Amino acid sequence: MLNSLRMRVRTRLMLAFFFLIFATLTLATVSWTILQDANRALTAFQADALPDISRSLELAERTSNLAAAAPYLTNAASASTLRSESEDLQERTRLVLALADSIPELEKTAPRLQQLLTQLEQTVTRLVELTNQRLFLREDLLQFEYDIDSLVASAQKLNEAEDSEILRMAERMQLSTKLNSIAELARLNQRVRMQYLQMDPVMLGQNQEWQRIIEHAAIDPGNLFELKRTELILEQQGRFLLSTTRAIADQLSIEVGAFVASAEALANSRSAEVNDQLAQGLTRIALLTALCVIVAIAGIVIVGRLSKNLASVTSLMTRLSRGDRYASPPQVKENDEIGELVTAFGVFQRNVQEIKEIGDSLRQQTKLLETVFSSLNDGLSVFDKHDRLRAWNPQYASMLKLPVSELQTGMSMEAITKLLPEAAQDSWSLKGGVLDRDELRVQRQQTAQRFERRFEDGRIVEFRSSPLPEGGFVTLYSDLTERKEIESQLRQSQKMEVLGQLTGGVAHDFNNLLAAVIGNLQLVEMRLGKGDRARGAAERALTAAERGEQLTQRLLAFSRKQRLEPELTIIDELIEGMRDLLEYSVGSKIDIQLDLQAADALSLLDPGQMENSLLNLAINSASAMPDGGKLILRTAMQKSPQGDSGVQLEVVDTGSGIAPEYLPRVFEPFFTTKKVGEGSGLGLSMVYGFVKQSHGELQIDSKVGGGTTISIWMPIADPLDIEDPNGQNSEPKLTPEQGHGERILVVEDDPQVRAMVTDMLMALGFSPTPCADYDAAIESLETDLSIQLVFTDINLGERRTGIDLMHQINKNWLHTAVVLTSGLPPDQLTQSFGLGSTQSVLAKPYSREALLGRLSQALAHIRNGEKNDD
Repeated sequence: MLNSLRMRVRTRLMLAFFFLIFATLTLATVSWTILQDANRALTAFQADALPDISRSLELAERTSNLAAAAPYLTNAASASTLRSESEDLQERTRLVLALADSIPELEKTAPRLQQLLTQLEQTVTRLVELTNQRLFLREDLLQFEYDIDSLVASAQKLNEAEDSEILRMAERMQLSTKLNSIAELARLNQRVRMQYLQMDPVMLGQNQEWQRIIEHAAIDPGNLFELKRTELILEQQGRFLLSTTRAIADQLSIEVGAFVASAEALANSRSAEVNDQLAQGLTRIALLTALCVIVAIAGIVIVGRLSKNLASVTSLMTRLSRGDRYASPPQVKENDEIGELVTAFGVFQRNVQEIKEIGDSLRQQTKLLETVFSSLNDGLSVFDKHDRLRAWNPQYASMLKLPVSELQTGMSMEAITKLLPEAAQDSWSLKGGVLDRDELRVQRQQTAQRFERRFEDGRIVEFRSSPLPEGGFVTLYSDLTERKEIESQLRQSQKMEVLGQLTGGVAHDFNNLLAAVIGNLQLVEMRLGKGDRARGAAERALTAAERGEQLTQRLLAFSRKQRLEPELTIIDELIEGMRDLLEYSVGSKIDIQLDLQAADALSLLDPGQMENSLLNLAINSASAMPDGGKLILRTAMQKSPQGDSGVQLEVVDTGSGIAPEYLPRVFEPFFTTKKVGEGSGLGLSMVYGFVKQSHGELQIDSKVGGGTTISIWMPIADPLDIEDPNGQNSEPKLTPEQGHGERILVVEDDPQVRAMVTDMLMALGFSPTPCADYDAAIESLETDLSIQLVFTDINLGERRTGIDLMHQINKNWLHTAVVLTSGLPPDQLTQSFGLGSTQSVLAKPYSREALLGRLSQALAHIRNGEKNDD
């Protein structure tokens, strides 16, 4: 039963298609016959009418071109051009005559065409002859013009009266070449002849060349005026022939127009015949088309019922393909193929819904995974259990410097390792040891591994691998270069800070000890005679103590706590002024070269400390070049990484260089690579502290065997923004004088220093009164009104300080001067005791001369009625 139903559906469709094919073939046969008839009519039209139309249009075009070319003959500028134009025109005339001979219908439609073409040919020939004559005349006229122009130029150079007559005659002959009227030309010729006859023959004969030109141009046969008259006549005849040519061309256009009109009439007649045949064919096609429509309607009726349900199923499938998984299937009553299709669609629809839900879930998970995969800052790769690459993100190739174009899925780990730079092919443990490649590859498949690889550019990349459940492993790659560099810088900074605090504290204690030692040794030296043997020992001890003071100052320089006396300094000028000292210090084997490019840059720094730093650097460089070399000092303007303007000073040598393991320690106090006794190890540390204390930056770059470069960056300063760094002490210094019994109160908590200062003041001629603290000093001031100056330490070892004492004296004892002293660095005095930036302090240890100078200056202010508290 089902097979018979299927046959009925197939039979109905085949019958419908048979009727449609039969109607289509019938319509095609009739249309083909009609088109054949139309083609034959069109062929006859093309054979009869189109050639006449084509030849008529060609004839009209050529006659127009022939008439348009004639004026070009009269404008020919040379014989060759005239010959070319005439040959072209004759060729055109020949072609027109040949074309006219090939059209037999012209004798009926345009009988005068042949005669007009012959007249045109004759007229053109005559025009060519006239133009040729005019060209030859023009050459002769040009020669006359040249001779007359030469005569005019020669006569204008002379100012004599006789020459002016000749000049006027020559100018009239010049004028004749520009006239276009025969009558005016004749009058001018008559004037020239009369003027020639009136001229003195003797005067004219003085210049035979002038006489020849005048007679040849105005008197002799074939003169200028005759040639010009002939040229004007030829031009008139040429214009006449040109007008004749235009008239003949107009008549030719009329004759050709008549022929074109007859050809057009013939074409219209043939076209009407073709249109009639086409109209008949279209009528027959319309009838057959109506028959085909009837047959098609019958086929539509037959197929309609079959296609209705099929269209419903198709619409349902379309909706399903667009995502509508919940559309209801149509109700089909027929128990045929379409009914089975609707039943099968219901099953397919349910399957599609399930697949869609699974696909949506997979796409969401895939998109989330891809987003996370690509947005990771770290590199990521996945290898399978056979150590083959399966997936990676862009950061993987970028971080490991792998060529992206060569990375492919399925590449082995060995192939990828070969793409890495040679230095990065080894794996390093976090403790610094090199790992075995084969063993590491096996361990990554089993347990989590963490190791590093190092690249030639200094980068360090950390690998963190974790095994996958089904074999293989996933690895994260992190660039640790910046973090490790920051950690190294932090460790170095912390180490330098601790060293700075340590050396600063030691220097302070040394200053107090050295103050007592140096002061007492100076007292011993003062009391011993020059011939006393003990005086030499005292001087040697004093020299050693002063060296200890210098050592202390270097420690303070490293800890950035030394006392600086900054001035506005041009570094280029400072270096130039040191050149002789540098050459003497480094020896004759060292070639010193200066490249100074910051001539106008001002920096606020201590010039003495700057010179000392450069001298230290030069001596260090010289010690690295025992066999000689180059020492280069160069400066340039350069901005800091923060954008501040400054001067970049580089000290470059060609010495042996510094080993990499020593570079991090070169600025540490007492660190040296020299032999014992050859250096203290404080030179570079002093330079480092001075540069940092001056708000500068210091870097060192060295290679073993490649020399060393030390770069110092110092900020530039605006003079308008800088106050006088020396404050009140910038005034002229007074010559120190011995004391005359002035009463001085000495306030010092250290008994040894207090005793030393008391003895030294007495030796200098003063009358000192010692006390140990603030309260004792106030009591002495209240009981002894003759005290003129208070010399006090700032740190008195108790709650109240020398600064408090100074403020109290300024309040209650206006005519008593105060001189401060301390062994502490300036920044600590400011931070711990609130000392003003302009307040001057006598630094410990101090010499006898320095003490006397400071006291003399303070007492001089008191005597002058001024209050000057140091």
